[in-house]
Parts: sequence; structure tokens; C-alpha cells
Amino acid sequence: MRKTTITAALLAATMLMTGCGGKESSVISSSSGSTAAESKTAAELTAELMAAVELPEMAEVTEENMKIFYKIDSADLVDHSAYIAGAGVYPDEFGVFVAKDEDTAAAIKVKLEERIAKQRETYESYSPDEMYKFDDCFVTVNGETVFFSVCGDNATAKSIFG
Repeated sequence: MRKTTITAALLAATMLMTGCGGKESSVISSSSGSTAAESKTAAELTAELMAAVELPEMAEVTEENMKIFYKIDSADLVDHSAYIAGAGVYPDEFGVFVAKDEDTAAAIKVKLEERIAKQRETYESYSPDEMYKFDDCFVTVNGETVFFSVCGDNATAKSIFG
């Protein structure tokens, strides 16, 4: 448990020290149906979620540390915005990834599902009081855009992300 706490603290510190990386934001669009998310950037969507849902202190997942957490290469993305809990005791994390194409979006979905499965295993013994956040967590794909959320109000996240 102590090793996990130290690792989480180091990862959070790394995120804070690397600062905000930045590709230019793009408008999220989809070829399959109309959603409220279509006319917003990834950053606008995650900001909306942070305003609507009670969350612990969150740290931005930058281009530099995205590969560490999600095994996603920023070269595969057109736009992204993701956040992870700053303290390792909380499993909260969410994000929007706009991939360069639908095949890449499908691969990102698999990587996020693997991340959530690993986190679920970790928190089951490390912080069992937080397990309810995994009950209705999700990873969805809409065209080239992948949305995911693990938080205390995944229903609101799903409604924001479309």
C-alpha cells in the first residue's frame, strides 16, 4: 500500500511539473448522429464536466504524460483533454480524445478499457470505499472521438460527453 501511495504521489508530481502541453484545440465532430458534444472542443467538454460534478483535486494529463497513464501517443490525436485525480487515493479520471481516424479511435478505446480494468483491480484493495465510481464508468466511441469517465457521477459525464 505504501509503494502504491508513493507511486501515485510521484505520478501526480510529474503531471504538475510537466505543465500544460498543447496542440491546438479542434472542434469535435462526428459522422454518426448529432450530439451536444459535436460543437465543443475536448477542453470545453472536460471543463463542463469539472464544473458540473464534484471531484477531488484534478491534474491535467498532458501530451508528455499521456503515454505513461494511457499508452496513447499524442501523434495519433487531433485534440485531447483528460484529467486524473491529483491524489492517488481517488480513482477519478476522465477525458476526451479525438483520434486521427476511426481505427485509431477504436485502438484508444481498448487502451482506456485496459486502464480502467487495471485501476479497478488496484482500487479494490487499495481504496474500496471508492469502488462505486467504477459501477457505471464508461468508454464510448463516436466516430473519431473517444470519451471516458470514472467519477462519482458518470451519468452526468455521459450526458455531457454525448
